[in-house]
Order: sequence, then C-alpha cells, then structure tokens
Amino acid sequence: MIVGSTENGFFLDGFKLFCEMVNYGILPDKFAYSAILQTSIGLDCVELGKMVHAQIVVCGFATHTFVSVSLLNMYAKLGLIEDSFKLFGIMQEHNQVSCNAMISGFTANGLHLEAFDLFLKLKEEGFTPDKYTIISVSKAVGKLGDLNKGKTVHHIASELHLDSNVLVGTALIDMYSKYESLSDARSIFDSNFNSCRVNTPWNAMVSGYSQCGYSQEALDLFVRMCENNVQPDLYTYCSVFNAIAALKYAHFGKEVHGMVLKSHSKLKTSVYNAIADAYAKCGLLEDVRKVFDRMEERDIVSWTTLVAAYCQCSEYDEALIIFSKMREEGFIPNQFTFSTVLDACASLSLLDYGRQVHGLLCKAGLDADKCTESALVDMYAKCGFITDSRKVFERSSNPDTVSWTAIISAYAQHGLVEDALQLFMKMEQLGMKVNSVTLLCVLFACSHRGMVEEGLYYFHRMEECYGVVPEMEHYACVVDLLGRVGCLGEAMEFIEKMPIEPNEMVWQTLLGACRVHGNVELGEIAAEKILSIRPEYSSTYVLLSNTYMETGSYEDGLSLRHMMKDRGVKKEAGCSWISVKGEVHKFYAGDQLHPQKDHIYATLEELRMAIESLYCIPELSHE
Repeated sequence: MIVGSTENGFFLDGFKLFCEMVNYGILPDKFAYSAILQTSIGLDCVELGKMVHAQIVVCGFATHTFVSVSLLNMYAKLGLIEDSFKLFGIMQEHNQVSCNAMISGFTANGLHLEAFDLFLKLKEEGFTPDKYTIISVSKAVGKLGDLNKGKTVHHIASELHLDSNVLVGTALIDMYSKYESLSDARSIFDSNFNSCRVNTPWNAMVSGYSQCGYSQEALDLFVRMCENNVQPDLYTYCSVFNAIAALKYAHFGKEVHGMVLKSHSKLKTSVYNAIADAYAKCGLLEDVRKVFDRMEERDIVSWTTLVAAYCQCSEYDEALIIFSKMREEGFIPNQFTFSTVLDACASLSLLDYGRQVHGLLCKAGLDADKCTESALVDMYAKCGFITDSRKVFERSSNPDTVSWTAIISAYAQHGLVEDALQLFMKMEQLGMKVNSVTLLCVLFACSHRGMVEEGLYYFHRMEECYGVVPEMEHYACVVDLLGRVGCLGEAMEFIEKMPIEPNEMVWQTLLGACRVHGNVELGEIAAEKILSIRPEYSSTYVLLSNTYMETGSYEDGLSLRHMMKDRGVKKEAGCSWISVKGEVHKFYAGDQLHPQKDHIYATLEELRMAIESLYCIPELSHE
C-alpha cells in the first residue's frame, strides 16, 4: 500500500500508512524504507528524510545496498548533494544503480564537472557504464562547454555499442547541439537514426538546428521527418515554430498550424505559445490574437507573447491595455513581460507609466535582472531622462554586454557622442564582449556627430578585432555617416563594394542624404533600386519628389506624386499622441475617427484664427 501510494503520487497517504504500520508494531522492510524515502522527495521534506535515515541506522538497514541507494537518491534530489556523496563514499559495495544515482545526483545539482570526473574515476576502477550512465553524463558535459569531454563520452558510448540506442543517441545529439557542433550531432543521427520511426532523435536534431540558428536546416529535416511518417509531438512543433519565427515563413507556419489542428492531439499551452510567437514574428497580428483567444489555458508566456506581438507591430497603446488586463486576471509578470512593456513605454515616451512599471519591478524583485535593467536604461533615455538611465546602469552590480550597449545607445540618442565613445572604450578595457548591436550604436554615434574617420575606423575593425561580421544595418549606418557630411560619391562607391546585396534600407539611407544635399542624379538611382525591391514603398516617392521640388524641378516632383497616386501607393499618415489620465490618444493627419474630432478641429480653428490676428501669415504658394 505504501509503495502503491508513493508510485501514484499520493505521498501524504503513503506517509500516513507508514506511520500506521509503525504504530501497529510492524517493522518496515527495505521496500517500505525505500518507499518512505521516495515520499520524503515527493513532499520535499528533508526533515522527514533525516528521521527515516536515523531509523534505518537504528534498525540495521544502513548496510543494505538497496536502502543505501534510496538514501543517496533522496539526499541528492533534495539538494543535499554533500550528504549524498558521503553516503556513496561509505557504502560497502557499489553497483550499477548506486553509481548511476550518484552521477545523476551531481548532474541534477549542477555539479557537472564532478559528474564527469566521477564517471571517469569509476570507469578506471572497472565500472561498466550502461545507457543511463551515458545519458546522465552527456547532460553534464553538455553544460560544461568542453567539446573534448563530450567526445570522450561519445567514444566510450561507441566502444560499448550504446550510441545506436535511441535514448543514448538522443542524449549525444543534444550534447553536441549544446556545443553547436552540429556536424558531430548530424553524424550520430545519420549513422543510427536516419530510418528511425521513433521521434526523439529527430526532435533532438531539429531542436539542435533551431537553437543554433540553422532554421532552414531545421525545417528541411522536419519535412523529411514527415515524409518518413515519423509522428511529430509538442517538442517537434515548438522547435519548428521557433525556426519559422526566425525565418518569418508565414505561409509554411500556417501549413504546420494546420497539421497541429488536424492531429486532434491534446497539445500543451507551450505549442500554442510557439505558434503565436511565430505569427507575431511574421507580423500577422490578427492570427496571433486568434490563437490567443482560442487557447483553453493560458500562462504568463501566452500573455507576454501577445504583448510582444502588439509591440512588434507598433501597437504600443494596445500592448499596455493587454498588460493591464493580464494583471487584472491575476497573472504575475516576469522579467520578459516587464521588458516588453518598458519597450512600449519607451516607444510612446510615457515616462509616468514607465516609472510605475519600474515600481512594479522593484516590488517583484526583478529590478536587478539584466533583461529589465537594459530595458529601463532604454526607456528613461527615450523619455528624455538620460540621468535616470545612468543611475539604473550604475546600480547594476555586474553589467553585461546588453547593459553596456543600452547605456552607449542612450548617450548616442541624446547626441552625447563623446560620452558614448568613452563608455565604449571603458567597456573594452573591462574585457566585455562587444556584439553587433554595440558596434551599431558606436557607428550611429559617429554618424550623428559627423565623425567620419572614427566611424570608418570602427567599421573596418569589426571583423578583425571584434569578430563581428558586418550586417546590413552596419552598412546602412556607414552610408548615413558618409551621406550626412555630403560625401555622396564615397557613399555610392561604398555601396557598390559591399560584399552582400544592398537592400532597400541602404538605398533609402542614400536617398535621404541625396535629398538633404540636393543630388538628383544619385537620388534617382537610389529610388530606382528601392522601387525594384519594394514598389509600394511610399516614402521613396515622397523623398524623390521632395528632392525634385527643393532643387527647382517642380514638374518632375508633381509628376512623381501623380505616378504615386496612379499606382495606388498611399503615404502613411503622420501620427502624434499624448497620454491623458493613463490613456493614450493618437492623432493622425486628417483624422476623422477620433471620438472627440469635432471638438479637436474646432479648437484648432480657434488657434488658427488667434494666430492670424496676432501675426502676418506668410504666403506659401509657389508662382
């Protein structure tokens, strides 16, 4: 009865039955002791475990290997790994179960090197690992980041012909994926599981590709998996939707979503969270909302995904409404929720709301989290309070790369270029790792101050000194750097020498510079390139039209505006907003939808008439 209760999760019932048995004068045997120790684990009660241990010693069961292994396992699972290892050391004999339990105990408690060292020591003493040993030690060395140790485990597994076992092979694939050594992971998969109908090795390989950024490979393998009639499960779908999100493959996402619905499986919330996130990354806000509304159960990840989706689509005011509703329904925000909400506050320049969120962070004890620290730095900077940004940064006990990047970006946004560059140099002196975003902030700072030599110096050192391959944003920033000071020829030459095909962002940057400096010829080239990529891009027509008009070519400018109208290209309406009593009010040019539009336009007319009565209104029409 005690064993049955424990095995079925009725730990308190098992404990009561054990007590009744002792009260009736019935002495427990090794199976009863093993069961009550399992009950201690289930109840997370160290005190109960220690009392049972004392009784085991008194009753003379301490020398029984079966009971000793149960004790060892109990201490390890309750976090008392030192007590567990002491027991292991005084055991009269070790068997497969005790060795595996000790290695597994080290691994579960984060003592990965100790698990690996014990594994080698036991092997030298004649211990023969089985599949459970290899699985435990694979998990441990996967966390160590030492590929040579991983290869040692793999070599031993191969010698014992265990690498073809589904569970062992899956663990080895997962281990190599954590090292980002996907060629080794794929070698194990191709050698042993190419035709396997069990999905675990397939899942491990798909997950490995997805987590390491090889999203296309993950999807290709998933397609092969389906072609081989291997049944996907929730782990497969989570990895696949992560890959879809990274590639922004909206159509493929809908196809896989259809597979999920047709499977009629009772899938966990995590799968629907992954689907919603994929739709969000693809910019399909309505689909995100549909998935969210149809969820039978929601967790904090579901709500955070929805808030983030609205932020990604620049619907920041709606994101804040959802955040409030989430809290009303009793969900407690985590660091990722707070970080997303702070991004919305920053984008809307809602300082008061941002301060309230900061207060909630402090109450939740998450204000020292690296994710929220950098979001706070960014929020205060975008709301115009650089001093508060600096205070948040300086309170950080151990700022990481993201935190440093956030404060450098904050100073760059405020035009405090010297401060931004000094912070960057200090970051380097402290040995912090510089990433692509950090260098983008540095280039942005140089660009806005017209520091061409310094900007080019940092750009040309990116790959050689920092190990960062320039991305499209870096190239666009250099074009902006050259364009701002009127070096349009050099900017064009730079674009022509780019090792990657320039996208519309690069050409749009050049077009903007051509408008400022009145270079119609280069502006026409840039506009032609943009429209060949994105013919519906309204700002291209507007920028080139303004370039014509400002250089005196009014007919060309008006002709381009007519072309824009004929092609059905509409300019996005200008928008501004204010926050009144916590509610965000948006105003668009020519807005006829605002509920108070009549009052707003009447007030504007009053202001216009008042200005006319005070000042001479200049004549703006062109002859």
